[in-house]
Amino acid sequence: MPVPRPSDEAPAPRRLLRDVVYDKMYEAILDGTLELGERLNDDELVRWLGVSRTPVREAIAKLGEQGLVDIEANRYTRIVKPSFENFLDTVRSGYSVWALFVKRGVPLLSDSDRAFVVKGLEKRAADFAAKRPEDLANLVAVNDRLLEAAASPTLTRIWGSTGPMTLFVFRRAGANGVFPYEPGAEFSAKLAEAVKKNDADEAWRLVDTQPDRFDAYYDEVRALGIYPPQ
Repeated sequence: MPVPRPSDEAPAPRRLLRDVVYDKMYEAILDGTLELGERLNDDELVRWLGVSRTPVREAIAKLGEQGLVDIEANRYTRIVKPSFENFLDTVRSGYSVWALFVKRGVPLLSDSDRAFVVKGLEKRAADFAAKRPEDLANLVAVNDRLLEAAASPTLTRIWGSTGPMTLFVFRRAGANGVFPYEPGAEFSAKLAEAVKKNDADEAWRLVDTQPDRFDAYYDEVRALGIYPPQ
């Protein structure tokens, strides 16, 4: 049999097992498979995920760094159960960090990346207008382009810890039927227009002040009771 010729396509990067395990655990936290405040048992996780203990512990350590898991040595490891005050702080802090790399990245986008970001934000606006759940892959791709353009290792590192927790508090409320679809749709459409016009100041303002438009949403989340008061 003739030897196949090498493909011109770059091979897909090989993912570390700990990253695969992290993704599975993160999605389980987002969708409620792992409940708020639930204690994690290494043996149960090993059986569920079908891996050894090492990648499980590495994934848990990363989740701990992101604030999604509480780790008390020799006592417990459990999914966080934020208070309502923690929820508010997470939303406001998350948008503040988002605003920083949006302002830095918007003027540095290439034409192709700008078109990609605008298209992704317009899709987000359309999804929210139709009350469809957040397309996580779309949001991550948009923010990756902005972070790459911003070229700030510091902001990338901060967002790596802030972004997952911000998404978490929104997704858990959304899983209980509460999500700010209308303000989210309006915001995403306006942000797309600001990016299209290369208006970094307007893009920053839109992101930084968006939490101020969530008063009705905050009231709905409070009424849910999933984030109890301190």
